[in-house]
Amino acid sequence: MSPEPVDDTPKKSYTILYYGCCSGLDRAIEPLFEEVPQLDIPEHINVVGQIKWSEGYKSDYAGLADGSGDVQRFIYNHEEERVIVADFAAADYKVDAPDNLATFIKWARETAPADEYIMVFCGHGNAYNPAFDDITRGILRDDMYTSYLGIGEICEAFDIANVAENKFALTMMVCCVMNTLEYSTELIPYTNYYLASGHVTVATSKELYFLIDGIIKHGEDGEDAIVNAVKCAVDADYASMDNEHKQDTTLTKTVRIKKLNEKIKHFVNRLCVLYGEQVILGDSGMEAKYGYTSKDMDEALANSYYYLQPYLDASGDVSSWYQSSYNYDIVDVAKRLAEVTNDEALILYAKEIEETAAESILYQYRYNVDAPLYHAVTLVNKEEWEELRFEDANYGGLAFDQATGWSNLLKVNKANFKHEVK
Repeated sequence: MSPEPVDDTPKKSYTILYYGCCSGLDRAIEPLFEEVPQLDIPEHINVVGQIKWSEGYKSDYAGLADGSGDVQRFIYNHEEERVIVADFAAADYKVDAPDNLATFIKWARETAPADEYIMVFCGHGNAYNPAFDDITRGILRDDMYTSYLGIGEICEAFDIANVAENKFALTMMVCCVMNTLEYSTELIPYTNYYLASGHVTVATSKELYFLIDGIIKHGEDGEDAIVNAVKCAVDADYASMDNEHKQDTTLTKTVRIKKLNEKIKHFVNRLCVLYGEQVILGDSGMEAKYGYTSKDMDEALANSYYYLQPYLDASGDVSSWYQSSYNYDIVDVAKRLAEVTNDEALILYAKEIEETAAESILYQYRYNVDAPLYHAVTLVNKEEWEELRFEDANYGGLAFDQATGWSNLLKVNKANFKHEVK
């Protein structure tokens, strides 16, 4: 009897890069140093990371945060089966500096070279809202400077580190309300897949734990490896929950966002034509020609699905933060405008937006959220456009706005978006 053939083909290697800024999330994040080693991680999977601890926070684990708010780097050591931690920088280290993020990426790739790289950001997120800072946009809040690592800084860092030449297999946002087109469009050149939440995500070490476990179990699944690994991780993550929070996670194939944005551009152009007609024809002329006025369009926009509405419906203490996010579902927006106008072009574009949005989503899990979710997009009251300095924040410089002209709609509509606790 001939012996079984031996498969000497090396396994695909992975390196997971974890870049975090605690800003009060320390107690939720620090368990990763005990949990990750429990996975018995094989040699072909590497885990490296960097964390900035909160000033004043002292860890329960030896060798971690000492209260100074400093920065530490860590590497999973396969021989010792533990996470090795080393001090890296003092508390004045700026998380939002592109050079610092780029240096981390270069260090990680040199320290743990692999076939595929996965980028994980962990910290507070605020979606795309210039009100929080006049330079950066809401990813990874650094309490030391009351500033944020934003999408512009991330892309600049990715350029410095030449990420586009060797794309991340996956970019994962363990940060709240990051599933917006303003972010995913920017990341198209740098990552094949994008994992983020439209609501509030659980900022704990479990996301990293389950992701590593998913890669261990599915890393050899060919082209479906990342998708299957994410499905495994997301399912395990949500199965471990037992709370009343509203949460969701969406896995997007970033290149398909290009096609979605093409459809959104047609939709925006048609809407802007109709708003222009309103100016020329007035209410009576608009009503006579089309059977509706721009007020009807404004009302449809204002009634679109607001992502954080489930939080506003809740009784008890509701943070004002939930009323200062401007995320609405792009498919719901398009469908409502098509319905109220009965415009043939808008009906067609709304259908195409729904189809292409669905095609871009490879997996999604909703926890205590009943509404259908696709991708979030900014809708803001016209007067708040100037008040919140969207223009100064260079919204027009976003890849999403350049691809769709979305800011043109933001400037011409007069919808009244109310985020009130009911």
